[in-house]
Amino acid sequence: MSGAGEGNFRERLRERLLASAEAIVIAEGLSGLQARRVAQDADCSIGTVYNIFGDIDGLILETNARTLEELGRLVGAAARRSTGQSLEGRLTTLAVAYLDYATANQLRWRAVFEHHLPEGKEFPEEHRENRQRMLALIGAQLEGAIADPSSRADAANALFSSVHGIVLLSLDGKLAPFDPAQCERQIRFLVSRAVIGIEQG
Repeated sequence: MSGAGEGNFRERLRERLLASAEAIVIAEGLSGLQARRVAQDADCSIGTVYNIFGDIDGLILETNARTLEELGRLVGAAARRSTGQSLEGRLTTLAVAYLDYATANQLRWRAVFEHHLPEGKEFPEEHRENRQRMLALIGAQLEGAIADPSSRADAANALFSSVHGIVLLSLDGKLAPFDPAQCERQIRFLVSRAVIGIEQG
């Protein structure tokens, strides 16, 4: 097999492995994702999985990267739809889009936050960039309201963390049985009060 042919074969195999891993996470969550099972689905050896991804963490990271990319596209589309709205309207649109994605893709969404790397191992740059894009979307809405870049980044992080916490606690039923409408009301309350504080300086 030529070098180009071998490279194409490897990419096709990588795609099959990722498609299998993605399907498992969507259906069963992170706990169902095992190298042996993915290898069987793709009709290859476990060694091939490790050869391509390094280890199971590498496979999980690339699978989660697809989730983050999809989430980023959907929230980005929501940001574009909200152009021209008030700051509260824009931030609320992003937050509700996040809630809608998490509700519709619970196991896949949870896998991103449930996965922990072994001590001493760092997330690859691509993974960090995918996470930062979400914060950048929030930060972009705050540009006209918070001039200082550092303060704006802090506000974006705080808003994301707060909305994420509401969504996670709601989906887990920690405070009450999950009610999407109630969760959205809580998000809207949080965003409205945050915007009051931002605009008052």
